[in-house]
Amino acid sequence: MSGPSPQGPVCARCPVVLGTSCCEVKEGEHLATLTRADAERIAEHTGLAPRRFLAEEYLTEGEAADYEARRPLYRGYFRRSPVRLTLATRAGACVFHEKGRGCGLPADVRPVACRLYPFERWPDGNWSVQMGRYGDLAEARAGGGACLAVEESEGMEEVLVAFGTNRETVERLGDQLAEEARAHGRG
Repeated sequence: MSGPSPQGPVCARCPVVLGTSCCEVKEGEHLATLTRADAERIAEHTGLAPRRFLAEEYLTEGEAADYEARRPLYRGYFRRSPVRLTLATRAGACVFHEKGRGCGLPADVRPVACRLYPFERWPDGNWSVQMGRYGDLAEARAGGGACLAVEESEGMEEVLVAFGTNRETVERLGDQLAEEARAHGRG
């Protein structure tokens, strides 16, 4: 990698080093998948009606089946309908994103998918990260969709440390997401 990086929590550094954060999206991209339990937590904390912070993405039955097949934590999510709840955007970022600060929601109120990011359980049961590694910060900036923690780490243990977490916490959040996704599908 080229040159030194600014110090500080990795998520606060992404906009500085990479020019964007995972809470900012391009036109046509969607943010994290939410469950009904996520929406209830957020509504209770903020006092906002869900329509103020939720968006819906309509999938075909095939797309919904493929989504669940690639993301085992979401198995059962689309049982009722092929509609994916996501966080709404405002000015190209999550409605709760505060420029220069990050997420305006307390950690325990954030959607479980946001708390789990960038970690993902793959269909084979192993844990990894959701994005590939460019291996060079200039290439990461140019390519977009990079995660600074992934770029700066040599392996999974270093990514866990960069996010101030450990495998047990990631597993626990994964179990919570899987249960909330199943409950979401049951309605």
